[in-house]
Amino acid sequence: MEQIQQIYLNSLGIAFYWEKGEGIIPNRVQLIFKEIGLFFSIPELREFEYLIDESIVKNRCCEDCALKNGNCKFLLKTPLYQIDLSVSMDELNKIKDLVNGTLFRINMESYLNGEGKN
Repeated sequence: MEQIQQIYLNSLGIAFYWEKGEGIIPNRVQLIFKEIGLFFSIPELREFEYLIDESIVKNRCCEDCALKNGNCKFLLKTPLYQIDLSVSMDELNKIKDLVNGTLFRINMESYLNGEGKN
């Protein structure tokens, strides 16, 4: 079985790099949440972050709805134009945390091993 290097984990899912041969595949991130696995490049992950924020803004119209967070489903587009997801607002917020946390850790690691290194 192939090994993974975890990047970020929350109550909904996990983000990780696949390890192949001598090291990780640094330009691609695997996101797993619910029963869904998405394998994104870093630019696609940034685009997904934007699409999540866009979906949250579009669905703010239901702020007073008691059913909004758990029962109502909203469309979440992905950078893969063939794939859209149906998620609740709670799931959308957890996906946002998963993607934001993943990008934060990737950026921090890049800084520490790049321009921040003495």
